[in-house]
Amino acid sequence: MENRTESENKSFLRKVILNSGIIFVIIGIAIRIFMLIYYYYTHSLDPGKSWGDVGYNYNNYTSTIYPALTIILLTFFRFISFGIIEVFAFWAFLLDILTVLMFYFVLKSFDIPKKKFALGLFLINPFFFLNNSFSIQNCGYHITDAFFFFFLFMALIYYPKKDSRSRILFYAFLSLSAVAKVYTIPFVGFFFLKLLIEKDWKEMKMFLITTASILFLFLIVPLFFFGENFLMTFLFWNTRGETFIPFYFRLIPVSILIILYLIFRFKKADLFELVIFSIVVTASVMFFSNPFVRYFQPLIFYGILKAKDFFSFNLNLGIIKGKIRVDNHIITFVLSILAVALAYIVIITIFDPFYSSF
Repeated sequence: MENRTESENKSFLRKVILNSGIIFVIIGIAIRIFMLIYYYYTHSLDPGKSWGDVGYNYNNYTSTIYPALTIILLTFFRFISFGIIEVFAFWAFLLDILTVLMFYFVLKSFDIPKKKFALGLFLINPFFFLNNSFSIQNCGYHITDAFFFFFLFMALIYYPKKDSRSRILFYAFLSLSAVAKVYTIPFVGFFFLKLLIEKDWKEMKMFLITTASILFLFLIVPLFFFGENFLMTFLFWNTRGETFIPFYFRLIPVSILIILYLIFRFKKADLFELVIFSIVVTASVMFFSNPFVRYFQPLIFYGILKAKDFFSFNLNLGIIKGKIRVDNHIITFVLSILAVALAYIVIITIFDPFYSSF
């Protein structure tokens, strides 16, 4: 009887392990739905409670601190919210959950093994979830980041494909991600230098025509309509940073980072790595102007999409036995936990003392 019970336990645990990807996906979706219900419930109890970033974007959807494309998208979602902030919050929730589920198609395009497991770990990734979905104090959605992730994921879906149409769509969506939120904007210079060194003139032509057209439409044309106010999109971070560190000091670590990368890594890097490095460069500038660790969350995508087995070991815990492989998905998940801890340290050592001084 005991042997039968032990066998059943082993069978059950084996099924759980084999289906862990699906289980993580279900948990990831469920906790997002729970957070939406939580936000509605807490705000119904206290109507004066802050809606956080959702409230700011609902009331300041024409703010010039955002690029033109983001203003257009915010205006559209504000329009279809019919003057009800709870509807706007629902759109923020929907964009959040759709973009994370959209990552499955990125995994599929990159031909990542164990796609369901990779997607499941991504959906419950604590660093990504806490930055885009979760908040106890207000509403945790960052709808403008959802715009960025949508265009970035669309670009990554087309990245591995080599036909001309896919290459043009890759550059188009990547450019749209840059004009929706400036995280990827340095890719323009890095891509130009990379294709110039490799003398890939066909690729250079597609890159220049596509990228230049979109950047001109969304970064140059708005200057004729909004004038100097539109420049606040680019001056905003410097204005915030002057509160902490002078501009030239903030450029030093970023400049060192770029120089070291160009010397030791640039020639070996593929375009995907250059996209991620572009985000790191922008995030570094933003961090030294407004120290939020959340700006570095796209590093998660590099960890997930660069498949690699690091080491393995045999596990023998009675009813749980088998060979455990520690791959890039596990390492990324563990590092994400450490990133959450780092973000908390930054908040209590920088932000709390800064705001308490007023």
